[in-house]
Amino acid sequence: MAQKKHNRKEEQARKTHKKILMAAAELFARQGYHKTTITDIAQAVNLTSGAVFHHFQSKEALLEAVVDWLARGITIYSDHLNQAEKSSLAVAEGVVDIMCEHFRRQPEATICLAALGTEFAGSNHYMEKRLNAVYDGFVEAFSRILENHPKVSDSRAAATALVGAVQGIAVQGLLQAPERSIDELAEGFLSLLAEW
Repeated sequence: MAQKKHNRKEEQARKTHKKILMAAAELFARQGYHKTTITDIAQAVNLTSGAVFHHFQSKEALLEAVVDWLARGITIYSDHLNQAEKSSLAVAEGVVDIMCEHFRRQPEATICLAALGTEFAGSNHYMEKRLNAVYDGFVEAFSRILENHPKVSDSRAAATALVGAVQGIAVQGLLQAPERSIDELAEGFLSLLAEW
């Protein structure tokens, strides 16, 4: 009986931890890290600030946890690209499909890394390096399959631009809703690559 109670508390703590992460990602994406307070995050999940600090020692620790959580999501893109043998429209469609699926579940989480990247760019804060490292796996995987593309002279630059373009679709998905769906925007982007 005591074990069941302990397991229930652990499960509730995990759920609360994840709710805090998701709320922080949403607020960091919408307001930025520096403008978001622990109180904002606590209110978003109906907790006290003290309860948030019970799960995360500081706002910076919460930021690190959010980036770690989002970095695990980025590996899905890299895994998809690492299975491809060469560049093709189908490979790009797969990346865009993954993004659209993420967007449908958690739109703000889909753009949170981009928002944080924009906020920390040029800051010399350690998080700038951390965010670059998160993107590197995605960019490297894209770059590898673009290396032998006849129209690509700098595969890393092209890969970086494609990653940015895919994130741009997600940003526009938030801005254009409900007039345009994420699927319409994705289809518009993929039509540009049809000759790829």
